[in-house]
Amino acid sequence: MRRNGLAICGLVILLVVLDQLYRVLHPEVNLARASLVGASAWLALRALRAAGLRWPSPARGAFAIAASAFGSVLLIEAGWLVSRSPRSALVHVLILAAAFLAFQAPAGAGPLASRSPAER
Repeated sequence: MRRNGLAICGLVILLVVLDQLYRVLHPEVNLARASLVGASAWLALRALRAAGLRWPSPARGAFAIAASAFGSVLLIEAGWLVSRSPRSALVHVLILAAAFLAFQAPAGAGPLASRSPAER
């Protein structure tokens, strides 16, 4: 649980950095900007993985950030959320956390599942 919390905090920081970057490069809040944020998150997480950081996985982290960006854009375009508001920031974090936790392998799945505990 603690590892997931640290990963979510790191992803929130990455989301804030990317969001600030794209406010300058692509100021309009739309699905194109959400796509750019998601793709940039994947690239940044791949670079961190290459530098030796082993969590979160680039696919899982980029999925959570993209889900947060897309979900927030859709809520803003529907008129249910105001961009750059405290409520918008909270919604971003909640969507990111939910997507990150939902996109994890079930217990016993993965490459270590077929090995005995002594072999792990």
